Amino acid sequence: MPPVTLEVDDHVATLRVEFADARFDRAAAEALSGAAAQLRGRTEDVYAVVVASGSDFGLGWTAEAQAEPAVDGWPSIGAAFDDVAAIPQPVVAAVVGKASSAGLELALACDIRICGSGSRFAMPEVSTGSVPAGGGTQRLPRAVGRAHALRMLLTAEPVDAAAALRIGLVSEVVPDAEVGAAARAVAETIASRGPIATRFAKEAIHRGADLPLAEGLSVELDLTVILQATQDRAEGVQAFLEKRPPRFENR
Repeated sequence: MPPVTLEVDDHVATLRVEFADARFDRAAAEALSGAAAQLRGRTEDVYAVVVASGSDFGLGWTAEAQAEPAVDGWPSIGAAFDDVAAIPQPVVAAVVGKASSAGLELALACDIRICGSGSRFAMPEVSTGSVPAGGGTQRLPRAVGRAHALRMLLTAEPVDAAAALRIGLVSEVVPDAEVGAAARAVAETIASRGPIATRFAKEAIHRGADLPLAEGLSVELDLTVILQATQDRAEGVQAFLEKRPPRFENR
C-alpha cells in the first residue's frame, strides 16, 4: 500500500498518510507533496479535505531523514507541510494517537484539528539537540500563541488532548474511535457551504494573519468584491430571499 492515498467522495477528499512506524522520510514527504498538488488542481470537484492516518498521526522523522543535510536548491524535508498548508480547500486533520515532531507539523499545516481523547502532542526536537524542520517553530505559535508554543518547544514535554483543547491546538476532542467520523462531519458541513466562499475565507485568514489590520481588511474587501461576481453568491442571495437552502454550483 502506498504511504499516501487520496480518495474523493461527494466533494470531500480523504488524504490518508500511513508510513512505516508512523515516521516520515523523503519519499513519504514527496508523496504528500504530490497529493497536495493534486488537490490544488481539483477545486472544481473537491470542496473540503480530511487528513487521516493509521494508529498514530505521526511520530516524527526517520533517522535517515533527520540526518539529511540541508542543500541549496533542494527542498527541505519539511517542504511537504508547506504544500499541505497551500491547499486552497479547507483541510481538517483527524488526529489519532500521537502527533509528535513531523506528525504535529502536519497537523499544524491543516486548518482545523480534531483529536481523540487519547491523543498526545509534542515537539521533542530540543531533547535531541535539534529544532523542528517542518515549520513547527512558526505554525505552533500562530496556532496556540507564543507562551504555550515556547513551553512545548523548549521543554519538549507532550500535552494531552485536554490541554490541547484548552490552549487552542485542537478545536474538538472526541472518543478515539469517533475521530474519523467527527472530522468527516466537519468536512461535509464545509463542503455544503459555498465552495468559492470557503476557499476565499481561508485565503483571507491566511493572507491577512501577518498583515497590519488595515491591509488585512483590504485583502478581505478585495476577495469580497471578486465573490460578488460569482453565480454562487447570486444563488446564496436568492435562496435567502426565497427561504430555501442554496444550491451552490462552484461557479
